[in-house]
Amino acid sequence: MKRVIGIALSILLLLFGGCTFWEQESMENTEYLTVTVVNDVREANIWILPATAANLKTTVWGTATATKVMIGESRLAKAAISEETALYMFRMIDADDFYYAADSLVLEEGWTVRIFGNDLSAIAIEVTDENGVLQNTYEVFAARL
Repeated sequence: MKRVIGIALSILLLLFGGCTFWEQESMENTEYLTVTVVNDVREANIWILPATAANLKTTVWGTATATKVMIGESRLAKAAISEETALYMFRMIDADDFYYAADSLVLEEGWTVRIFGNDLSAIAIEVTDENGVLQNTYEVFAARL
Protein backbone atom coordinates (compact mmCIF):
# COMPACT_ATOMS: atom_id res chain seq x y z
CA MET A 1 0.00 0.00 0.00
CA LYS A 2 2.84 2.40 0.87
CA ARG A 3 4.38 1.69 -2.51
CA VAL A 4 1.16 2.60 -4.35
CA ILE A 5 0.88 5.86 -2.42
CA GLY A 6 4.54 6.63 -3.15
CA ILE A 7 4.05 6.03 -6.87
CA ALA A 8 0.87 8.15 -6.92
CA LEU A 9 2.66 11.02 -5.14
CA SER A 10 5.58 10.76 -7.56
CA ILE A 11 3.24 11.01 -10.53
CA LEU A 12 1.49 14.02 -9.01
CA LEU A 13 4.84 15.72 -8.38
CA LEU A 14 5.89 15.09 -11.97
CA LEU A 15 2.64 16.53 -13.27
CA PHE A 16 2.44 19.54 -10.99
CA GLY A 17 5.99 19.98 -9.73
CA GLY A 18 7.25 22.17 -12.59
CA CYS A 19 6.88 25.91 -12.78
CA THR A 20 3.96 27.38 -10.92
CA PHE A 21 1.47 29.58 -12.72
CA TRP A 22 3.18 32.69 -11.38
CA GLU A 23 6.65 31.52 -12.45
CA GLN A 24 5.36 30.75 -15.94
CA GLU A 25 3.73 34.17 -16.11
CA SER A 26 6.94 35.93 -15.02
CA MET A 27 8.99 33.97 -17.59
CA GLU A 28 6.57 35.05 -20.32
CA ASN A 29 6.94 38.69 -19.25
CA THR A 30 10.74 38.62 -19.21
CA GLU A 31 12.38 41.09 -21.56
CA TYR A 32 15.57 40.17 -23.39
CA LEU A 33 18.39 41.85 -25.21
CA THR A 34 20.04 40.08 -28.11
CA VAL A 35 23.83 39.96 -28.29
CA THR A 36 26.23 38.10 -30.54
CA VAL A 37 28.50 35.63 -28.79
CA VAL A 38 31.83 34.75 -30.45
CA ASN A 39 33.79 31.84 -29.00
CA ASP A 40 37.49 31.83 -29.87
CA VAL A 41 38.59 29.52 -27.03
CA ARG A 42 37.07 26.00 -26.98
CA GLU A 43 33.73 24.34 -27.72
CA ALA A 44 31.53 25.34 -24.80
CA ASN A 45 28.17 26.16 -23.25
CA ILE A 46 27.84 29.86 -22.46
CA TRP A 47 25.61 31.71 -20.01
CA ILE A 48 25.04 35.47 -20.05
CA LEU A 49 22.92 36.44 -17.07
CA PRO A 50 22.03 39.62 -15.21
CA ALA A 51 24.57 40.19 -12.42
CA THR A 52 21.95 40.04 -9.70
CA ALA A 53 22.84 39.10 -6.12
CA ALA A 54 21.03 35.78 -6.55
CA ASN A 55 22.80 34.90 -9.82
CA LEU A 56 26.21 35.84 -8.44
CA LYS A 57 25.75 33.52 -5.42
CA THR A 58 24.68 30.42 -7.33
CA THR A 59 26.43 27.87 -9.50
CA VAL A 60 23.17 26.64 -11.03
CA TRP A 61 22.36 28.91 -13.96
CA GLY A 62 19.70 26.90 -15.78
CA THR A 63 19.74 26.36 -19.52
CA ALA A 64 22.75 27.83 -21.28
CA THR A 65 22.22 31.05 -23.23
CA ALA A 66 24.20 29.46 -26.07
CA THR A 67 24.86 25.71 -26.16
CA LYS A 68 27.74 23.88 -27.82
CA VAL A 69 29.28 26.98 -29.34
CA MET A 70 32.19 25.79 -31.46
CA ILE A 71 35.60 27.49 -31.73
CA GLY A 72 35.34 30.43 -34.11
CA GLU A 73 31.54 30.30 -34.10
CA SER A 74 29.41 33.42 -33.85
CA ARG A 75 25.90 33.03 -32.49
CA LEU A 76 22.98 35.26 -31.51
CA ALA A 77 21.98 34.86 -27.86
CA LYS A 78 19.22 36.34 -25.73
CA ALA A 79 20.10 37.61 -22.27
CA ALA A 80 17.37 38.44 -19.78
CA ILE A 81 17.04 42.08 -18.77
CA SER A 82 16.84 42.70 -15.03
CA GLU A 83 15.28 45.63 -13.21
CA GLU A 84 17.79 45.00 -10.41
CA THR A 85 20.96 45.65 -12.42
CA ALA A 86 22.19 46.74 -15.84
CA LEU A 87 25.34 44.62 -15.51
CA TYR A 88 25.81 41.06 -16.73
CA MET A 89 27.86 38.03 -15.76
CA PHE A 90 29.50 35.68 -18.24
CA ARG A 91 29.92 31.99 -17.44
CA MET A 92 31.28 29.30 -19.72
CA ILE A 93 32.03 25.61 -19.32
CA ASP A 94 34.00 24.10 -22.18
CA ALA A 95 34.06 20.56 -23.54
CA ASP A 96 37.20 19.80 -21.49
CA ASP A 97 35.47 20.86 -18.21
CA PHE A 98 37.20 24.19 -17.85
CA TYR A 99 35.20 26.97 -16.18
CA TYR A 100 35.39 30.62 -17.28
CA ALA A 101 33.86 33.61 -15.48
CA ALA A 102 33.71 37.38 -15.87
CA ASP A 103 31.48 39.80 -13.98
CA SER A 104 30.12 43.32 -14.39
CA LEU A 105 29.87 43.30 -18.18
CA VAL A 106 28.05 46.27 -19.68
CA LEU A 107 25.91 45.08 -22.60
CA GLU A 108 23.33 46.63 -24.87
CA GLU A 109 21.09 45.40 -27.66
CA GLY A 110 23.05 44.33 -30.73
CA TRP A 111 26.47 44.29 -29.07
CA THR A 112 29.03 41.49 -29.45
CA VAL A 113 30.71 39.48 -26.68
CA ARG A 114 33.91 37.75 -27.83
CA ILE A 115 35.91 35.43 -25.58
CA PHE A 116 39.47 34.75 -26.71
CA GLY A 117 42.95 33.70 -25.56
CA ASN A 118 45.24 30.69 -25.71
CA ASP A 119 46.62 30.54 -22.17
CA LEU A 120 44.27 30.10 -19.18
CA SER A 121 45.98 33.04 -17.46
CA ALA A 122 45.33 35.32 -20.45
CA ILE A 123 41.68 34.71 -21.39
CA ALA A 124 39.70 37.90 -22.00
CA ILE A 125 36.35 39.13 -23.25
CA GLU A 126 35.98 42.02 -25.69
CA VAL A 127 32.63 43.76 -25.89
CA THR A 128 31.98 45.76 -29.05
CA ASP A 129 28.94 47.81 -29.98
CA GLU A 130 26.70 47.28 -33.01
CA ASN A 131 29.23 49.19 -35.17
CA GLY A 132 32.20 47.05 -34.07
CA VAL A 133 33.65 49.76 -31.83
CA LEU A 134 35.39 48.30 -28.76
CA GLN A 135 33.47 49.28 -25.61
CA ASN A 136 35.47 47.36 -23.00
CA THR A 137 37.78 44.43 -22.37
CA TYR A 138 37.22 42.20 -19.33
CA GLU A 139 39.59 39.78 -17.61
CA VAL A 140 38.29 36.22 -17.40
CA PHE A 141 38.90 33.83 -14.53
CA ALA A 142 39.55 30.32 -15.88
CA ALA A 143 40.15 27.04 -14.06
CA ARG A 144 39.56 23.31 -14.38
CA LEU A 145 36.41 22.08 -12.66
